[in-house]
Amino acid sequence: MLEEKEIAERLEYCYLVYCQLVALQMNESVEPFEYISTLKNSSLHIEEDGFIGVSLKDGLVMGIEDGGLSNLVSLYEGFVHAFCEVLETDMEAVKNAIPGDILEKIIREVNPRAKV
Repeated sequence: MLEEKEIAERLEYCYLVYCQLVALQMNESVEPFEYISTLKNSSLHIEEDGFIGVSLKDGLVMGIEDGGLSNLVSLYEGFVHAFCEVLETDMEAVKNAIPGDILEKIIREVNPRAKV
């Protein structure tokens, strides 16, 4: 079983990935076929995550309108809620624990025009 510190670290990482995927989803100037190349700007190195890359590529091949991005957003949101449940916290507390400049940086890496 993971220790509480490790769970908290995974919660923070999944929350940041979730935020970055949502920011990408909100970026209307990026088409689904550009998602992977846009994620190369990610300081979280999301484009190197085999699962995310394969999911987006498969989504495009299967003709899913957004390349499967909304499925990934839902998955990472689910991870965040599961970790929150384990740590007996909520998403708002996680958001508040992350310095605003870090959250803004993560979002702007994939959506420079996002309002943070």
